[in-house]
Amino acid sequence: MLIADIDFCKPEDLEELYAIESACFKDPLNRRVMEHDLANLGQTVYLKAVVDCAIAGYGILARDGADAHVLNIAVMPEYRSNGIGLQLMFSFGEIAAEWGSKNMRLEVRKGNSHARHFYLALGFIYAKSIRNYYADGEDALIMTARLPLAVK
Repeated sequence: MLIADIDFCKPEDLEELYAIESACFKDPLNRRVMEHDLANLGQTVYLKAVVDCAIAGYGILARDGADAHVLNIAVMPEYRSNGIGLQLMFSFGEIAAEWGSKNMRLEVRKGNSHARHFYLALGFIYAKSIRNYYADGEDALIMTARLPLAVK
């Protein structure tokens, strides 16, 4: 397991974050949306996982009423399966607790079995599915968990 330094992202991290986003997803987030979010503090929090002075992964958490909503987790392929996603998720759990959130939710591609198993191990359960959620027509599974998160 690698120990990453988890910190809040800054506007100057945009290029590295977008490079990670593009390397990890066939339909990356809109760069302008990321730029706007990083420049405007609000209901969305971006965290980065830094290993050896490089951003190895990042995630986005948003307030959604009383719940915390994980919008994205992306870890560079060469750093996967080293605990970085876990560190980001537990950091999100701490932030959500500070917000007073009792639950966390996220969407995951139905075909992404690795991510689904990762979230199940953190206590997430399947809540429902949404047909054709992603731009390529793939369904999304909505998963929810009570806070605090715990590895099972």
